[in-house]
Amino acid sequence: MKYFIQRGIQEYGPYTLAELQRYVAQGNILLTDLTRSEGMTEWVPVSQVLGNIPVPVPAPAAPAGTVYGGGTVYSGGTVYGGTTAYGTAAAPAMAAGPVPPDFHWALVLLIGIVTCGLFFWAWEIVEASFVRKIKPQSKGLLLVILALAAAILSGVVSGVTSAMNNGQESPFSALLSLAALVLQLVGLFTIRSDMEDYYNSIEPINLQLSGVMTFFFAVFYFQHHFSRIAKWKKTGVLAPQG
Repeated sequence: MKYFIQRGIQEYGPYTLAELQRYVAQGNILLTDLTRSEGMTEWVPVSQVLGNIPVPVPAPAAPAGTVYGGGTVYSGGTVYGGTTAYGTAAAPAMAAGPVPPDFHWALVLLIGIVTCGLFFWAWEIVEASFVRKIKPQSKGLLLVILALAAAILSGVVSGVTSAMNNGQESPFSALLSLAALVLQLVGLFTIRSDMEDYYNSIEPINLQLSGVMTFFFAVFYFQHHFSRIAKWKKTGVLAPQG
């Protein structure tokens, strides 16, 4: 008998009972996740299906690159598939979500420099829009748009007051610039949090994003990870986080 797993709005599987036990033992499927067999019409907790069936202890991790059974090879030799998989971080094959924007971070940097930074804002909105797609409740896109609006308004106010006051800067313009910076940083860290939440629950790939890299290089840093995730979805190979 085969079982399906439901987590959030995603459905995964089917898995055999033995696979279900193994994934629970590995921590990739929770006892609180919902499941149903091919003959069931209602979802029930995994714990209800397993009942008193003993959960096997995971086998020791094999050296990176070791493959047991068929399946698709992911990062570090890990195999994700409907068969037995052991490696650095084995996990069940989850249903494919949307593919992130696949554009090399170096091109984002180059085009951003050529466009005097305008492309950075545009691509930041692209990234925030994708995160909004995988997590509809994300506030990252709204915060980024508000930051851009504040930055534009600051430039307009600065230009007008400078022309009217013989080059003197307006305190209001400086305040708007500060507000734009704060909104942008909050938006970027919101995007970071939402990415980690999604890619450690719905599509668990153990994504860990650096706060320092987010603060200084967010647009390029996020794109680096979006590109590796996009490649994973297209080829089945997940490159190291780097």
